[in-house]
Amino acid sequence: MNVHALLYPDPRRTSSIALLLVRVAAGLMLAPHGYAKLMAGPAGLAAGLAQKGMPAPTLLAWCATLSELLGGLFVALGLLTRPAAAAASFTMIVAWSTMHLADAALIGAAGGARFEYPFVLSVCFLALAIAGGGRYSLDAVLFGRKLGAGRGVD
Repeated sequence: MNVHALLYPDPRRTSSIALLLVRVAAGLMLAPHGYAKLMAGPAGLAAGLAQKGMPAPTLLAWCATLSELLGGLFVALGLLTRPAAAAASFTMIVAWSTMHLADAALIGAAGGARFEYPFVLSVCFLALAIAGGGRYSLDAVLFGRKLGAGRGVD
């Protein structure tokens, strides 16, 4: 067996598999949070946003709810991956920078996950917004080469 091929596989063959894994994991981790907010009604989130001094808290609560639910599902499916991932990333950046930043001091300890979870997801979704859905996505099926599918690293 070629050790170099094992340690450094051809990204034209493996990048879309990696994107698929990250897309499905991140999307399916985020969507239930949006669903829970939708079922509870975004009023609770809106109250928390208002308490933090955020403008238009009801609008922001609905945007966060839909971004998490629909953005998570769309990313997992690889449908409109870049805009869905960008919206989800932005939502997670707002979440950790406004609601959970104080918890960053607790990274690695109890309570640190309140910061870690949205931070890691914001980075994952940002990477997907940059890279796109890859070969194994609905984007590739529906839009083909227009979105970069099949040109090597996609």
